[in-house]
Order: sequence, then structure tokens, then C-alpha cells
Amino acid sequence: MPVQRKLPNGLSVYSLNGNETDYLYREIFHDESYVPPHGVRLEESPIVLDIGANIGLFTLFALHKWPDARVFSFEPVPDVFDVLRRNTGHLPGVRLHNIALGDTDQRRRLTYYPNYTMMSGFDADPKVDRALASSFIGSVADSLDEDLREAFIDEVEDLVDDALDERRSVDCDVRRVDTFVADAGIDHIDFLKVDVEGFEVPVLRGIGDELWPKIANAAVEVADRDGALATVVSLFESNGLRTHVRQATEYRETDLHTVFAWQVA
Repeated sequence: MPVQRKLPNGLSVYSLNGNETDYLYREIFHDESYVPPHGVRLEESPIVLDIGANIGLFTLFALHKWPDARVFSFEPVPDVFDVLRRNTGHLPGVRLHNIALGDTDQRRRLTYYPNYTMMSGFDADPKVDRALASSFIGSVADSLDEDLREAFIDEVEDLVDDALDERRSVDCDVRRVDTFVADAGIDHIDFLKVDVEGFEVPVLRGIGDELWPKIANAAVEVADRDGALATVVSLFESNGLRTHVRQATEYRETDLHTVFAWQVA
């Protein structure tokens, strides 16, 4: 059941899991993890696609940073979409879609973790997800005093195990990116944000030749499995965008990276 939670900047949002919401707030608002190192300047009234919107914190961040933006937000899990709707559905310029984007129009099954929603995905694997969480916990623990480190790791890993133990299968609709954009009447994308837990390559492959030149900036979280990082970089660069890869300090022992891309004027 969603509950209201007040964030450090005074914003009040509906939340499914308080700790998860606090983490997402810090990542998106405080660390600005989707903003490239060189910054980004968008046109007036930019078009933003938030693919993998979760409960909507990046959508809210985009409107905070670019108040006149038109934001198209995508979240396929019905329970999470309901919270996204509560948080952003009343805001001018926001368009919500209870679908996933990819490279094929299809109906597909997704693994949903109710207690760890941001790790839900089409190819979710509890063993892989536990290993990723453990690496992240270890990186965070390295910043603690030695006498606190072991207790912290034990406690948090127990919480992660409990969170990942509960999972559900959810059927959802997937649309090709270029098909959706054409049907929605979108003629360009000023900022493309993708955070889809291992489904990022299909998302980018769904862009299509005609749409690639119309994307000005992008930030994509990549789980580097089976060469995904190199594939994502290649897709951007082969379509004329420059790239920069960054790995946050807390993810240095994991396979997670963020790829930033931008058109060269």
C-alpha cells in the first residue's frame, strides 16, 4: 500500500518502499546521476522520455530542472504505475504510459519484486540480483569504520534477501520505441533516460534509423552482461552521438555503468 513520504527537498511523494525511495531521491536529485559530467542544456519546452520511470522521481526531477518540459513516462508494472500516477499524473506536461518500450511490439512476462521494485525486469534473476546487491552493499560498507562494517553487511544483506524472496510474474505490453514515438506525434527527443534493469539494448535497438538523428541527449544505465556496455556505446556512436561512460563509486564492484550520449553540433 503506497504511503506518503516527505523527501529532503520538501517534496512529498507516494512511496512503496521507504528505503528504496530515499535511495532513488539521493541518486536522482542529490547526485544527479542522469546528468552528464559536462552538464546539459535543452531547448525551451524540451521533450523528455523517462523509460523505466518507477514511481516517478526522475520525471519530477526533469520538471524541476526544465519546468516547461513535456515528459513521457513509461512504467510497465501496474502496482508501480499506480504510484507513478499518484506522484505525477496531475502535473501539466506529463504523459504516463503503463507499457515497456523495446525493439518488438509484443506481450511479455516481467519479474516484479514488490519489496525491491527498482530491480524488477524482464530478465530478472534472483541469484544475479543478489550478487549485484551484495557488491553494492560491500562498496558502501568500505566507507564505514571497521567495527561497524561487518554488522552493517550482515543486516543489510538479510534485508535484501527478504526483499528478493518475494517476487511475482507480471504480463505487460512492449512497444517499439519508434512505433510509439510516431503514434504519439513526437518529432524529436531532447533527453532520453533509460533505466530498465538489463533491457536497455532492446530499447535502443527499437529506436530505428529515422529517429536516431532526432535524439539530442541520452543517459542509459547499463548492466554490463554479455557485452551490453560495448553494444550500447556502439549503438550511440554508430548513429553519430558522442559518448561518455561513468561508474558511480558505490557501483565500482558491480557491472552497472551509466552511458551518456549527445549529438555533436
